[in-house]
Amino acid sequence: MPRREFLRALATAGAGGLAATLAWTPARARAADYVASFPDGIKCGDPGPRGAIIWTRVPGPADGVEVPVLWSVAEDAAMEHVVRGGIARARADGGHHVKVAVRGLAPDRWYYYRFEAGAAASVIGRLRTAPSPGSVPDRLRYAFASCQQRNASYYVAQRAIAHDDVDFLLHLGDYIYVSDGGTLTLDDYRRDWRRFHSNPLLQELQAAVPLVAVWDDGEFYNGVDRTGPPERLAAARSAFFEHMPVRRRRDDRIYRRFRWGRLAEMFLLDTRSYRDPEVPANTNIAGLIDGQDSALPPGEQMFAPGRTTLGVRQKHWLKDALRRTAASWRLVGSSYNVNPWKIVDRDTPELRADDPLLQRNGGIYVSNEAWDDYQAERRELLEHLIAYGVRNVVFNSGHTHIYLASELQPDFDDPVSPVAAFDFTTGSQTADPDPRTIAPEDVLHLAEQVMLDANTPYLRHVDLLNQGYAVVDVTPEELVVQFRVLDTFDPDAEARTAARFRILNGGRTMDVELLP
Repeated sequence: MPRREFLRALATAGAGGLAATLAWTPARARAADYVASFPDGIKCGDPGPRGAIIWTRVPGPADGVEVPVLWSVAEDAAMEHVVRGGIARARADGGHHVKVAVRGLAPDRWYYYRFEAGAAASVIGRLRTAPSPGSVPDRLRYAFASCQQRNASYYVAQRAIAHDDVDFLLHLGDYIYVSDGGTLTLDDYRRDWRRFHSNPLLQELQAAVPLVAVWDDGEFYNGVDRTGPPERLAAARSAFFEHMPVRRRRDDRIYRRFRWGRLAEMFLLDTRSYRDPEVPANTNIAGLIDGQDSALPPGEQMFAPGRTTLGVRQKHWLKDALRRTAASWRLVGSSYNVNPWKIVDRDTPELRADDPLLQRNGGIYVSNEAWDDYQAERRELLEHLIAYGVRNVVFNSGHTHIYLASELQPDFDDPVSPVAAFDFTTGSQTADPDPRTIAPEDVLHLAEQVMLDANTPYLRHVDLLNQGYAVVDVTPEELVVQFRVLDTFDPDAEARTAARFRILNGGRTMDVELLP
C-alpha cells in the first residue's frame, strides 16, 4: 500500500500515536528527543522464501526507556509501495537493537527496507528472499569472506562485495576482533561491535547485500573453544546475537541450514562452541611458521580418535543432512579450513613403500587451529560422503588469511583415496599484517610452491600474498569459484579475479585457471 495508507493502517490497528510520531514529521514524542540517527547502519540476513531478518540499533536514552522504531518493507527503492511493516521496540536490556523477522513476502525477489525513529530515518537497504523450496533456480551467486580487522588497511574489499552483484554474503567469522585481555563483559563486547560498525564502507555493504553469518574466534577471544570462561562466553554470544541478523535460539545454536530451491542447500557450522582445545604448536620453521610435528608430543594428538570440532550432536546433524538433502549442490560454511595443510610431508607413497609401519599422514602441519587438529573426525565425515555416494559437497572456509583451494580425500596421502568433497578458503578482508612486510613477493611465491609440493596432489592452489574475498556462481551444471583480490592499502583499489575454479555437477576434480 502507499506509505500514507500504511501509517493510517497502523493507527487503525491501535498504534496511532506511534505511527504519527514515527512519520516524516517534526518529532513530538519523547523518543525523538534523543534518537538522532542509526549509528550502526542496518542489516538484512538469513533469506528465506517468505522473508528475512532485518536489524538496526538506535542510541539508547540515559534513563533506559525503550524506543519505538517503525520498520517498513517496500517493493520500490523510493519506499512508496509498502508491503510489510510495523513497530518494534528497542529495549535497554538488548542494547537498544531492533531485530525483526519479516514474513509474508514473495519468494525469489528483491525488496527494500528502512527504519525510522522520531524524525530520523535509516538509509534504505536491500532485502532478498530465497526461491521457493520446490523450484529449480537457474543460478545462485554469492560471496564469502572472513577476517575484517580495523588496522592500517582499508575496507575496500567490503566496498567491492557491495558492487559484485551477489545474492548474499556468507561471512565465516571474525566480523569483529575483540581485545583478548580487555573485552570481558557484555558492555565491553557491545563497545567493540559498535566500533567496527562505525566504518562507512562496512555500513554500505551491510545495506546493499544480505548477510548469512557464523562466528569464529574474533567475536569471543583468540583461540576460543568449549572450555572457555562461561560468563565471558555468554557475554560474547549475547553481543553477537544483539548485533547480527541471526535468530537466537534457546540453546544459542548457530549451526543451521537454508535452501536455494532445489539448486543448492547451505549448511552453516559452528566450529568453536563444541570443539576440544587445539593441539599446541611444537616446532617452528625458519623462525616464521609455527608448526605441529606429528612425531613429537603433543603433535600426535591430531590423530586421536574422539577429538572433535563439531561436537556429537552437530556432527550427526551434518552427516544426516548432507546425505538426505535433495539439492543439487551441498554448500558448507566452515569458520576455518578443512583441507590438510602440511609444511613437511613424511607420508609419501615412496616412504610408505619402504616402511609399512610409517606414521599415517605424518608430517609437520601449519599450526592454525583448523580441521588438521581433528583428523579422525574429518576422515569420518569424508568417508561418510564416499560410503553414501554423496557428491557435490563444497566447503567455504575462512580464518587463515590465506587463499587455499583443495580436493578433500579421506586419506589425503593415499593416491587412490577418492575425492569426497572440495574446500575453498578465502583470504582476509583486511591485511594483518601486509605480507609484503614479512618477505619479498618472490620469496612468498617460492613458499607457495613449497606448500604445494608438501600437499600434493590435493592442494591445488595457495596464495600467500593477496587479501580479498571469494565469489561463487552455482548453476545446475557447474559450480565456479573466483578468488577476488585487491590491495587493501590502496583506498581506490578495485577487485580482480586472480584464480578461478570449476567443478562439474557430479565431478571428482576441479579445473584450475590462474589469471594475471
